[in-house]
Amino acid sequence: MPAYSPFHNDGQNPTASGETENLSGLFKSFFEIEVATTEELVNKVFEVRYQVYCIDRAFENPMQFPDKREHDAYDPRSAHALIRHRKSGDSVAVVRLVLAGDNPEQSDFPMEGPCIHRMSQQAQETIAATPRQHIAEISRMAVSREFRRRLNEQESTTGVTDQTSYADAEGGRRAMPYISLGLFAAILRMSVKHNVTHWMAVMEPAQLRLLKRFGVEFDHVGPVMEYHGLRRPAFTEAESLINGILRRRPDVWKLITESGRYLPPIPVNR
Repeated sequence: MPAYSPFHNDGQNPTASGETENLSGLFKSFFEIEVATTEELVNKVFEVRYQVYCIDRAFENPMQFPDKREHDAYDPRSAHALIRHRKSGDSVAVVRLVLAGDNPEQSDFPMEGPCIHRMSQQAQETIAATPRQHIAEISRMAVSREFRRRLNEQESTTGVTDQTSYADAEGGRRAMPYISLGLFAAILRMSVKHNVTHWMAVMEPAQLRLLKRFGVEFDHVGPVMEYHGLRRPAFTEAESLINGILRRRPDVWKLITESGRYLPPIPVNR
């Protein structure tokens, strides 16, 4: 049975083609989002990261993590989340939100030094004008090796390419569980909790294109650069991004915000 993909329907809008089911219902039938509020859950996040960043892709040295849990100096001031596969209970994907911490003036972000100077002058000025305590970096977004194998995308840490599709015969249904959207839902939950109004990130070009197809568009996107593989830096105001999704793809907005339950705070400098 061929894998279903919303990107191969003769150019129709997938929300209007009648081929798709309710995104939120479809996602929730296969997956659940968990913000890691306990040491046990945080360790599960680190275990997925170890497999992806130390074993599969060798971005980090596995010898530095004898407990097989990848972590770094930014984790103590980060919020973490994971997505589980409901039927198996397996951890499918993880993400962290690096926060400014208790002393924002002395807290850098992982991508800041290598990437921000490569972005446009307008983007750099916008970042500089935003209170640092309200900025967070979307970081360590990764999909487990087993799930990437099912996606046939072992070469991507996020399991995303331009052809990404996924078929699952559970209950006789085919599905495209939008893992990137689920991770964004987790990011939004953490952002609401920590009063984050702006996001920065470094993402694979294919992932940015996939998100754009779903109405998720960053305000500022920089050039392709080498940063743990080919990546593009991005920066956006969370509220404007979420409002743009509502205009372009209300079905995606419903999934990410849980029908308006989680909405980003309004920037203080507006």
